[in-house]
Amino acid sequence: MVKSVAYRYMMTLRDRGLVEYSGKNTMRLSEDLSYYRKYGSVKVPIYGSVICGSPEEEEQQNPEYLALPEEWITGNCFLLRAKGNSMTGAGIGDGDLVLVRREHGSPEEYNGKIIVALTEDGNTLKRLFMENGRPHLHPENRRYKDIYPEHLEMQGVAVRVIKEVK
Repeated sequence: MVKSVAYRYMMTLRDRGLVEYSGKNTMRLSEDLSYYRKYGSVKVPIYGSVICGSPEEEEQQNPEYLALPEEWITGNCFLLRAKGNSMTGAGIGDGDLVLVRREHGSPEEYNGKIIVALTEDGNTLKRLFMENGRPHLHPENRRYKDIYPEHLEMQGVAVRVIKEVK
């Protein structure tokens, strides 16, 4: 039993790029990890995109990684690329990378925060408001209407936006 638990941990570390392990008796820290630690960075996965508009199904892709400063990372974080322009009033434009902290609390805890929400129609990035105990998702662009989902599951809270200078 101990061997199987250790093996699973080893495979998880290998899959995250933290160690190099070929299944033999030896392993070593990934060169990438020593580089990131040396410069105070953390590798954060980019899991594809999130719709900034009407919710849609988005398939999670095999992640790419981006090195971000350690001080930006609190908790379990990941990156999503914004698609659409419903959140431009909050400074999130099409193509921006959004740093998201994974959260699964109740919607009441995140009233007024920008969240990645899973609704019956798919994922979307919107500002969450609670009205009479019911969630409503608010776009930060007047051209879009508020969304009143029947089902809402929190995927995470947006904590930072990374933009390209054009």
